[in-house]
Amino acid sequence: MARFLLLLLLGAAAVNAAELTDQVLQVDADDGEFDLREAEQHLRGNVRISQGAMSIVAQEAVGKGESTDNSRWTFSREVHLQTRDADLRSSTATAAFLNGQLTEATVKGSPAEFEQRGVSADKRIRGRAGQIDYDIAKGIVKLTSDVWFTYGSNEFRGDVVVYNVRDEKVIVNPAGQSNGRVNIRIRPQNGVKIETPRSGSESGA
Repeated sequence: MARFLLLLLLGAAAVNAAELTDQVLQVDADDGEFDLREAEQHLRGNVRISQGAMSIVAQEAVGKGESTDNSRWTFSREVHLQTRDADLRSSTATAAFLNGQLTEATVKGSPAEFEQRGVSADKRIRGRAGQIDYDIAKGIVKLTSDVWFTYGSNEFRGDVVVYNVRDEKVIVNPAGQSNGRVNIRIRPQNGVKIETPRSGSESGA
């Protein structure tokens, strides 16, 4: 089928490609269906939503909202999400756009995968889990369900891991979010701080 490009779905058909900037949200796919009454879009085949350094690639996507600027999307099959800070891969994902910016995303898989971008090989930070929630605005990544997390040469497994990609701070099994216990505090040489709150203590991401 013929390939097409959508710019700010249902709201920017008149925008010329030469006028694109990093702030313009671009949607590209092999084909799609658009329900104007229900404000819903179904895209199929090599779907790509991008804006500056951010991109989401999948084989299928469903978007709901009066415009792409304010919408929620569900992605499936070979999902790959990138921002300036993080790289995530999964089988399915949901994402929310507010005022034209990607604000949050949840990826699920067996497992879903996370990797921090822009770090040296000796400080490589990666994670795998059944579900990964990514608050883009705050730079917080939360991994839950059979979590495996690694930083440099160190690694561990747990129930919940909350990681701040900007501060490079990890919280393992935050109080009130996990029934598991972590008894080992790790302070690797790469500068990542590890916190393992004791039962009853308060913590935050």
